[in-house]
Amino acid sequence: MVSILLTVLKIIGIAMLVILGLLLLLLLLVLFVPVRYRAKGDCHNNGCTADIRVTWLMHMASFKAEYSIGQAFHMRLKLFGITAYDNLKTAGKKIKNKKGKSTKNKSKGAGEIQAASYEEIQEAENEQEIPEGVFPENDICKGQNFSANIDETEFVSDKETDKRHIFGKIKIIFINFVNFFKNITFTFQKIYGTIVRIKDNIKYYLELLQLDSTKQALSVCRKQLGWVFKKILPKKFRINLHLGFEDPAVMGEVLAVWGMFYPLHQGNIDIQPEFDRSVIEGAFSLKGCMSVYVFVKVACILFFDKNIKLLIKHLKRNKI
Repeated sequence: MVSILLTVLKIIGIAMLVILGLLLLLLLLVLFVPVRYRAKGDCHNNGCTADIRVTWLMHMASFKAEYSIGQAFHMRLKLFGITAYDNLKTAGKKIKNKKGKSTKNKSKGAGEIQAASYEEIQEAENEQEIPEGVFPENDICKGQNFSANIDETEFVSDKETDKRHIFGKIKIIFINFVNFFKNITFTFQKIYGTIVRIKDNIKYYLELLQLDSTKQALSVCRKQLGWVFKKILPKKFRINLHLGFEDPAVMGEVLAVWGMFYPLHQGNIDIQPEFDRSVIEGAFSLKGCMSVYVFVKVACILFFDKNIKLLIKHLKRNKI
């Protein structure tokens, strides 16, 4: 009995270790296997085209987007070689469903219109078949006359009503005049309060920027964001431009700027100049990769930094 229990526990332990190993392997794949991307496109007189592709883990997951003038923008997502999303197919299905619903609604509407017309015809026939009857005569129809005693004191002369009407208008004008000045004073007080509040906020944030903890926090953020951009920027890129301006001086200034930034692009940006006509054409291609580990590392560093936590408290208007 004990041996059977130990065997069952052994099997359960092995299964749990296998599951934990698979989860750990999946976590490591998500963190350290890079997401590769590449893009290319060109723009000439015939039109502009662009193509973007993103792959992960030996194309087990891939995303593709294509664009060209005169055609619909196409996006497609594949998982293990099976199309999981295609915007053109989903759009076609939606159009078909809308057409089916519209035809059903039209048929229902026609049936309702026919039923309503049939009911109206029946009501008209019933009204025509009402038999003539003798209506009971009321005392009013017999010609009985009633006299009403009207008190003369209830009526006010025309002069008194005119006086009251004039006094009422004067009262309304006076009330509106007083309310107008009250609104003006309230508006000025509100503007003054807003200006004072803005002034206090500016003074508060200027004092906050002068703190050593704030400077260290901003330095950490700047350093980590620079590292992230360095990791996600394309490793290879190529840009070929065909530029031209009617004014040769403008083209000369562009070439001067291009030469100043040569240490950055290192010849990966090529310009074919035109000095006598306006031309803007070109093509580009780039490749790069990025991993989730980069973002997780930066998020952990920023989350556990004491200076950043203190800066967040100060931004929430806590006491310095």
